[in-house]
Amino acid sequence: MCAGVGSVTIRVRRSVDVQRADMVLSTAPPAKRIVVKLGTQVVIQEQGGLALEKLSVLAHQCAALMQQGKEVILVSSGAVGLGRKALKLGDKLSLAEKQACAAVGQTLLMDAYGYLFNNYGLKTAQLLLTALDFTDRQRYLNLQKTLDTLLALNVVPIINENDTVSTTELAEKAHTKSFGDNDKLSALVASRLDANLLVILTNVDGVYTDNPATNPQAKRLSLIENLEQLDTISINGQSSYGRGGMATKIEAAKIAAFSGIHTLILSGGKVHRLATLFDPANDVQAWEDVGTLILPQRLLSGRKRWIGFASGYCGIVVINEGAKNALIQRNASLLPIGILSVEGHFQAGQVVSLRDEAGHEVGRGLINFSSEETDKIKGCQSQEIAAILGSVEDDVVIQRDYLVVFQEIES
Repeated sequence: MCAGVGSVTIRVRRSVDVQRADMVLSTAPPAKRIVVKLGTQVVIQEQGGLALEKLSVLAHQCAALMQQGKEVILVSSGAVGLGRKALKLGDKLSLAEKQACAAVGQTLLMDAYGYLFNNYGLKTAQLLLTALDFTDRQRYLNLQKTLDTLLALNVVPIINENDTVSTTELAEKAHTKSFGDNDKLSALVASRLDANLLVILTNVDGVYTDNPATNPQAKRLSLIENLEQLDTISINGQSSYGRGGMATKIEAAKIAAFSGIHTLILSGGKVHRLATLFDPANDVQAWEDVGTLILPQRLLSGRKRWIGFASGYCGIVVINEGAKNALIQRNASLLPIGILSVEGHFQAGQVVSLRDEAGHEVGRGLINFSSEETDKIKGCQSQEIAAILGSVEDDVVIQRDYLVVFQEIES
């Protein structure tokens, strides 16, 4: 029996879960635009050099996809690791050294991609992005037009975060001014540029119930149809050259899922299978041999996707248990009486992260007050706001329409 991811044809064994997957996937739009993310361990060999043989296969597969009428966008990691090898530097680097490695490695990376894709008559284009390219609407529209034009010209865009200026990722700190990792970047590219499928090529062949490197009893999940399945899965660990791990890939899959996009997590060692997944003439092996497919979930509006995932956040508002329950169970707005404390500095109209007393992120929203104002009215009744702050337009801290509650959208 076969299930289709748009025009994808994958042979699967019949089960109750697969029956539902067939139904969901058969109604998916054609996989016209595909974002392929390459992890560092896919791009770089264990000893630190470019994995040229693997990348050559990737170029061939992308050419085959484009012959099928697909559009392919690559998001490639590896610049910092490649630059580190070229500069003969050790593992412990300063921020400035990481930025230097990124600058050197990005040139080497694009030279290799340009040469390999040229073998198949394809041109490549480099796009180095920062978070502002997504959070600033005009910059995002310019990016969208550029990518649409490149794809129309049959050019393969190759995207990476601009590590020479996006210092937050390299410093491994808060999620305010950078994407945090290329997994999230790939999901945002897929979400904001109307892709149908996100393929994450990594050093493992899918999502496991536990870390297979430390637990030989861990089992791979071939299909994830509800993100609640991930709650009991241990997704820790990362590579020596990369900054991410399975946790960042799951976060990327969530962003894609809430954007109506399928995600396929696949081993870089199976990159030669990529184009065959989209060709119904090929009798491919059972789905269980391919990777992990994560199905789309509830589709969020573009505004809520931006608030919940693309914007980053400018501060933290800690809420009590009563406020948390009201947000999750009663579809409520956030009132000042439910606020315990405020962290960071933000202005009215910026996105903040809502945390419970244990530090778990409950959601994100556009706040109606600055950090100073929010701190003054925390714990108060709504009718007391005007007396404390003077004349105000709002009597709630975050309106429901500008609030994304993660547990709600995952259920």
